[in-house]
Amino acid sequence: MTKIVTMLFLLMFLSSCTSSAKKTENKGHRQVQEAVSIDVIPFIPELSDKLHEISGLMVYDDLFWGFNDSGGDESLFGFDKTGEIKKEVKLKDVKNHDWESITQDNKHIYIGDFGNNTGNRKNLNILKIKKKDIDNDKKQKIKAKTIGFEYKEQKQFGYSHLRTPFDCEAMVAFGDSLYIFSKDWASGTTVIYEIPKKKGDYKLASADTFDVKGLITGADINPSKNKLALVGYENYHSFIWLFTDFEGSDFFGGKSLLIRLSNLDDAQTEGISFLGNDSLLVSCEHSRGIKQQVFVVNLNKLNSGTH
Repeated sequence: MTKIVTMLFLLMFLSSCTSSAKKTENKGHRQVQEAVSIDVIPFIPELSDKLHEISGLMVYDDLFWGFNDSGGDESLFGFDKTGEIKKEVKLKDVKNHDWESITQDNKHIYIGDFGNNTGNRKNLNILKIKKKDIDNDKKQKIKAKTIGFEYKEQKQFGYSHLRTPFDCEAMVAFGDSLYIFSKDWASGTTVIYEIPKKKGDYKLASADTFDVKGLITGADINPSKNKLALVGYENYHSFIWLFTDFEGSDFFGGKSLLIRLSNLDDAQTEGISFLGNDSLLVSCEHSRGIKQQVFVVNLNKLNSGTH
């Protein structure tokens, strides 16, 4: 992790931000927080064309990891700070219906094949792979186990395109469970669902709801497990919701802060990953003239009042 630690020290000089105070109240929840607007800067200015539709984002083994969403092949790509791909890991005997999110714990990596823009999928699943199966070869193939699920509350599968509440693009690993965050096209809210990490087929009931006022496309929790970040956009205006001071898995029960990414308008922000406890990386796929790349957000700037 030496390279990653070195990057953390550099971040104090990288990120600049400006604030615009605005009170934001979230429907049905406990906190009223100020929203801030910040300018982010490129961290990896350009990724390989192999990742033109990068969706998930994760930091592991001194590399950054991502993949393409629907229509992409069944491969994970590990790339370095220059954007050069160093490892390509193909998953055997699975299909990329619509891979959208990636998360990890000490022993495993989880990939969410649960993108569902039309609301009619009946093959939602999470792929589970062992970290120890990834070796030093530049190209390799490994096996994955499947965790299948359906939404207990979904009774119909004929939603019109981009109108379903049963889409999902965000997931984190926490304790013995995985938590997924819905992308509700109609209401602009997100719903949390909890799912075991073990192979099986599950019916998921909603655990909590938060009015994010947009579409959630990625999630991550920091190494200390006390900060949850959700990334998304509303009319292609990108934002991050940061949740802190929560107890256990009651992520929405503590404090919340809306961070508007003011210079990422017209960018399709799809992935988010903590780099240490106090910095965030945000990935954008190729969209509206913006090339696929990774940006950085230094949360210390917010905490110190220098935004």
